[in-house]
Parts: sequence; C-alpha cells; structure tokens
Amino acid sequence: MEFAETFSFHRVFSSHMVLQREQPIRFSGKATPGKSVTLAFAGEERRVSAGADGEWTAEFPAMRAGGPYTLTLSGAPGVQPILFDDILIGEVWMCTGQSNMEMPVYSENPFWQTLNAREELKKADHPRIRFYNSMLTRRIAPDGPLPEENGTGWQPCNAETVAQFSACGYFFGRTLEEDLDVPIGLVATAWGGTIIEAWISQRKFQEKSWEPFVEQSSVDAMWRELRNSGEFQSLFEWLDNFDALGRADSALFQRDADVSNWQKITAPSLSLPCPGRYLVRAEFDLPESFAGQDVTLETGVFNDTDRTFLNGELIGSTGLEHPAYWNVSRRYRVPARLLRPGRNCVVIEVDNHYSTGSANLSNWKISDETDSLEFQPVSCWTTIFTVPAGFPLRPNVPTPGSGRTPDGPNYPSTLFNGMLYPWFRYTIRGTIWYQGCSNNGEFTYYPLHKMLIDDLREHWKDPEMPFLLVQLAAFHSHNPETRLQDAMFDNLPFPEFSAYGLTREIQAEMPRVRRNVGMISAFDRGDHSDIHPRDKQTVGMRLAKKAEQMVYGKEQVADGPVFAGIRKEGPRFRILFHNTGSGLTTSDGKAPTGFVLGNRTGDLYPAKAEIDGDTVVLSTPLVPEPERVRYAFTGYCRVNLCNKEGYPALPFRSDKPDFEAMFPDIP
Repeated sequence: MEFAETFSFHRVFSSHMVLQREQPIRFSGKATPGKSVTLAFAGEERRVSAGADGEWTAEFPAMRAGGPYTLTLSGAPGVQPILFDDILIGEVWMCTGQSNMEMPVYSENPFWQTLNAREELKKADHPRIRFYNSMLTRRIAPDGPLPEENGTGWQPCNAETVAQFSACGYFFGRTLEEDLDVPIGLVATAWGGTIIEAWISQRKFQEKSWEPFVEQSSVDAMWRELRNSGEFQSLFEWLDNFDALGRADSALFQRDADVSNWQKITAPSLSLPCPGRYLVRAEFDLPESFAGQDVTLETGVFNDTDRTFLNGELIGSTGLEHPAYWNVSRRYRVPARLLRPGRNCVVIEVDNHYSTGSANLSNWKISDETDSLEFQPVSCWTTIFTVPAGFPLRPNVPTPGSGRTPDGPNYPSTLFNGMLYPWFRYTIRGTIWYQGCSNNGEFTYYPLHKMLIDDLREHWKDPEMPFLLVQLAAFHSHNPETRLQDAMFDNLPFPEFSAYGLTREIQAEMPRVRRNVGMISAFDRGDHSDIHPRDKQTVGMRLAKKAEQMVYGKEQVADGPVFAGIRKEGPRFRILFHNTGSGLTTSDGKAPTGFVLGNRTGDLYPAKAEIDGDTVVLSTPLVPEPERVRYAFTGYCRVNLCNKEGYPALPFRSDKPDFEAMFPDIP
C-alpha cells in the first residue's frame, strides 16, 4: 500500500479542539487520491486510503470526557507528519443565529458588549473551554456549499480569545463546564441582521417546493426606484456632510507611504471604534506563478463602505449600490500591470457609518483562472477622522431586495453554504439558536423554523439532535445612544397585532412540534431602547440549565410558567399554568403586570392581576365579560410574573391562530 506524499486535515480540526464524548470520533481530510495515511490518537492507530476525490475518513471509538491527547497524521516516509496537541474530549455545541448571538463579550463600543464586560474578561481563564470563532472569517456562498472552514482554528478560553466570541455562547458554555465538570467546545457561526432562510439548505427548499430566491433583475429595478426616493436623498446629503469631515492625502495610498506611525494589526479582525473614516494598509508577497497575469483579489468584509487601492491605483469600491454592502466580502479584478514582483501594497479606505465597524484581514485570496492562494496580509491602520459629538446619525434607508441577493448574507442558503456546511463533518452534541428579529412579524417563520431544525438534523445525521432556541427579548425601538426614559413605557397600549408577539409565539411552538427542542425566554432581559440587551449572562445560563435538564438528565426546573388554559368565573378570568415550579411569584414582590383582557373583537384593556396558588386571577371593569386574554403579547412591556426558581412566564395570547392549518404542506 503506497502512502500519500501530500495530506491534510479538514480545517475544522486543529490543536486545542474538543471532540464530542461518548460518540464515535471521526477525523477527515485530503490526501493524494488512492494513497494511504496513518492516524495515531489516544493509543490507537488507523490506516485509511483516500478515495478518487482525495477524501479520507478515519474512525476511532467513543471516549469518555478527558484529555489532553495528541493526534498525528502521517504519510509517505520522509514527509513531515501533521501533529495536533492539547485535544480534549467533552461536549461540543454550535452557537448560531443573528446579532444577539453574534454580540461579543467585549467591544470598544459600549452598546456592543455584554454587561460588566471588563470584569468578565478578568475572570475568563477557563482552559477546558475551547472556541472556534468562525464569526471572524465569515463567508457567503450563494452558489453552493463550501467544503472547508475559513477560520483560524480552535483556541483555549482566555481574556484575549473570549473578547470577540459570542457572549451568549460563552456564558452558556461556562455554566455547562462548571455544572457538568467536562471540557466544552463552542463553535460560533452567527451573523447579525440575517434571515432564517439564509441558514437553510437549497436541498430543503427544493424538498418543500419553497421558492425564496430573488431575481437580480427585480433587485436592479428596486434599486433604481429607491435612488430617487426622499429617504435616499436625505442619505446622500448625510454622505456629503460625512465626506466634508476629511479626505485622506493621496500620498497615503502609495507603496512608499510613510506608515511608521500607523498602528499594527495582529488580530484577524480589526474593530473600528466609532463612526469615521479609516485607512487599512495590507501588504503581501506575490508568488511567481501569478506574475504577468490578471488576478482577482478577494478580501474580507469592511463596515460599511470602501475604496480599495493596489500599489496606489483604485481597483474597486463597494457602496450603497450593493445590497447588504456592510456584510459583503470584496472581490476586485487586478490587471497584471499593477502587480509587482515580491511585495505589493493594498490600502483600503473604510467608511464606518454606524457605531463600531470592522475590517476582516483573515484568509485573503488571490486567484487567476487556474490557481488560488489564501494568505494573511501584514497589516496596519490609521484614522482619517471620527465624527464629532453632535454629528447626526446616518439616516436608515431600505436595502434593495432586503439584501436577499447573491452578494449579501440574506440570500437563501448562502450562510448554510458558507458558515454551516464545513461543520457537518464534525460531531457535535447540539445547537443553540438566537434569531428572529430579521423575520419579525412573518407568519412564514413558522414553517421555515421547522425546516431549519429538520435540515440541521439531517445534515448532522442525528434525527433528534438537541436544538435550543432563545425567545426574543422585549424591545421597542433601537436608539441606545439616545435612549428613551423608562417611564415612557409604563402604560403603553397593547396593539391588536404585534410583530414581535407573533415571532415569539412561533418560537414557543417549536418545542411542541419538534422533539428534543427546548426554548428559554429572554423577554424579561429586554431593553426598550436597544435590540441588543447586554445581559447575556442570564440568557447563556438559562440555555445551559435547559440543556442540563433536557439533554443531560438533571432533575431541575429550567422553564418559566406556560399558559395552560382559562377558567371563566363571571367577570373574572382564572389563568392556568404549566411549569410553575415551586409556585408562582413576581420578581419584584408586586402584583403581576403585562396582562390585558378583551372581548372577542375590539380594544384590549390592562387587567388587575392577583396570584392565587398556581393560577392568576384577572379582572377589569372595562371588560365585564372577557373573551380573551393576553400576556406580554407586544413589543415591549414590563413584566414580573415568574416561578420561585426565577424563570419568567412566557408571553401568550388565548386567541392564537392555528399555524398547522396555515401551512399544511410543512408537517
């Protein structure tokens, strides 16, 4: 049997990884087609051959939690083997969704970091918790699944690695590690502002005859229409004022510019601390194989817009004309005449329009028609200007096609292809999911959410893989910098229809319609003026406690009171609950809030509420014969009903629709 001269692991594997305990351990990679490689792990060896496609897979027996272990991959004699060390066996979870899952533990932006962030960094030394942070190198892939992860590998948890990791994921993992006393592996693939359709495979859409894709011609027509709207005219005026704050000297785009005072970049992603204009300089060596040819330069995401120069000449820009421009990887054609033997210089003028921005400097790529090369540029940056105090906020405008186009992250299946697909070869315990704002108020969220759960389980080949989701927090309007006063929300009327209420209602249906699905509520952790509430500690803890109960068999209360029915008592409603734990109470010792009563049609009125055992009794003289009741079925209101274990009651309405009847074709 001939041994392979070239061989590698798939990039989901690296030193410091955590492998799922008590399940067969599988490693995979690439090698010379038809030739063999040898793996050594935990005292055992496996010799496997690569198929005609160059793929190999090796399986080792299931193991208990423990470690560390080493893993060696070797091929032909004389060829340097690959060694991974510091490998642990434990519990592995995928952390995905949109911005509330993406929100990091720490950021220079105070509105984009968790509660008590600096203190959390000081106590973040948890060597048995390991991260794979795909959010630093995230990719869209509208044309089909990507075979390889693009990230920088597994990392032990410490103050440096946790800072940019999902806060929700980290606090979930920290609680599990403390309570289960086993190593924890966490993979973060979240992407802010994304719709659920982006995370579902095209195969699943085809299976259900669901057609979510948007024709480019329709998007172009929308863009032409939008450019002439009043909203866009106000944006263009704002951009003119932004430009007037300063331009970069043209000399700074040149190869020989003096950058001795610029700040060096050592991380794979640069955080831009506030709105303003910045220059990022990235240098790389051009391999001889690309000399004399036109090439494509592919970089990461730059928030929000950019102008990109190579060796002093403009090669491209991405701005408002690109749907979801703030999340789009840059691809620019470079003519051969601009390239130099040896070192080349890229300078990106990055305009950050909103709070904290970013520049992705990991895994850049140059390619021609036959070859491609990924590289990490040598980088530094400087500030041209930051917007002064009192400068108006950038007007929000519609996005052409709502970003549901191939060059944006909200195109159906694009994040399934780019962010999830490489991980289906890695064994995990389950998924935690925090998403919904970008599908807010859509009835179709119901079948789509079922499709997502089924899709992930099918691709991980685990029909009952645990799936835990976060029900959306209370929220009114996003203005954290100029937040509204709390008193403004004391007596808000309850609308007949609530987009957020509908989304939470659909989320609460998932544990009922799919086995091994759990949900925790974040309603009481919400912030009326910030769609990203900072208390991710409580959210992560609740997810972990639910996992311990549902997945790991711990007998404990992990849910709040759930509406179970109504008993009419004359002019009063008695509300019955499941999951009352040790009994109903309120978090502040006052009477329950957030209840309204109404007739079958017409207005809803706040109700007087009293706890009576494991029930709540409601009444109001404005509705002498109530027909329906709602609790927290709105965007934002103050709530206090919970069980004595501290878990909040779930929002509900007694007059909810029959979702199954709406979508009979999606069982």
